[in-house]
Amino acid sequence: MNILLIFFAIPVAIIILSIILETLLKNPYKVAGIFFSIFLVVAFALGTTPALIAIVIGYTILSLLTAFLVKLFCNRKSFFHYPNCYNLNSNMYMEDDFCENNENCQYNLDSNYRYNNRFRN
Repeated sequence: MNILLIFFAIPVAIIILSIILETLLKNPYKVAGIFFSIFLVVAFALGTTPALIAIVIGYTILSLLTAFLVKLFCNRKSFFHYPNCYNLNSNMYMEDDFCENNENCQYNLDSNYRYNNRFRN
C-alpha cells in the first residue's frame, strides 16, 4: 500500500496541484519552491533519512518539470494569431487582434511595440 502511495498517488497529486498553482502564480520556480518546502517539512517531521530526502528532491523535480510544461503550453499562440499588428492603411495599432489583409499589416513581435511607437504618424 505504501509503495502505491509513494509512486502513484502522490506524484499524480503533485502534477495536478502543479498545474493549478502554475496557472495561478505563473512562475515555475515558486511552484517548485512551495512543494519543496512542504515536503521538506514533512520529511523532517517523519525522520530525516536519505531516502526521504531523495524522494523530496524527486517530487520537487517532478513539480518543476510539470510547471515548465504548463507554462510552455499556456503561452503558445495560435498559428494564425499575430499578437502585434499595425495596420498601415488606417495607422491604427491592433493589439492581440487579427489582420484581415496581410499586405497592409506590419507585424512586430516586440512586446514594447505599442509604447515605442505611440506617436507614430
